[in-house]
Amino acid sequence: MFDKPNQLIFYINVALTVFGALVALLTGYVVIGLIIAICAALLVWDQFRQNKSTFIIGDLKKILTLHDTSGNKATLTQSQMTTACHVDNTEYWFRHISAMGSISNFTVNHGRPEVQKSDNGSYQVRMTLTPELKMTRGTDLTLSYQYEGAFTHPHQGILSHIVDCDTDRLHLIVEIPKGRTVTSARFYCMRNGHEEALLPPTISGQTRIEADIRHPKRDAEYCLQWNWEKESLMKKIGQIF
Repeated sequence: MFDKPNQLIFYINVALTVFGALVALLTGYVVIGLIIAICAALLVWDQFRQNKSTFIIGDLKKILTLHDTSGNKATLTQSQMTTACHVDNTEYWFRHISAMGSISNFTVNHGRPEVQKSDNGSYQVRMTLTPELKMTRGTDLTLSYQYEGAFTHPHQGILSHIVDCDTDRLHLIVEIPKGRTVTSARFYCMRNGHEEALLPPTISGQTRIEADIRHPKRDAEYCLQWNWEKESLMKKIGQIF
């Protein structure tokens, strides 16, 4: 929850809160004890407030739609209920956007956002928060962008999400066009270099894969990986023409 210096401060403040309460209850220095307990409790509360996420995500749904059986063209739509924890938040960043192929045509709530590309090839997308959005009450945000050449691996594909805000629910969906069968899929979490297997995803009609988790861990990457049959030569030729 806190780093080591903040943990020490937290424990000291908790101890002072308990000490002040005991002084107020067990000695004649009731006022002094209450002052110590209340001041220490306020410091604990302020520490939690400062450590709280800038935003809280109530429900995040990420849908990857492949438009051809070769996995060459695809669209990702990320919709989320987003609540600002502080009234002075003026912008929201979508981070950790990357792929093996190219990414283009970013939109947020059907508008053109500011897009930044880092040296390692990943993207960040910034949305300016206007007063009418009332982010402290919770607002639906929808990010959309297009892939090209990103899911052309002959045997498998992967959709992932890195959790950088406190999130109540994460829902990952992959929609594959008919003509290329999904043979298997798995859902797992990567954190601090360790992989944790999660409940198997649901496969519907060999063309839709879904995985869902409540209260995903901060700073962890959740991965929905699928295996599919190799695209036939005839299908590849059909994609050309």
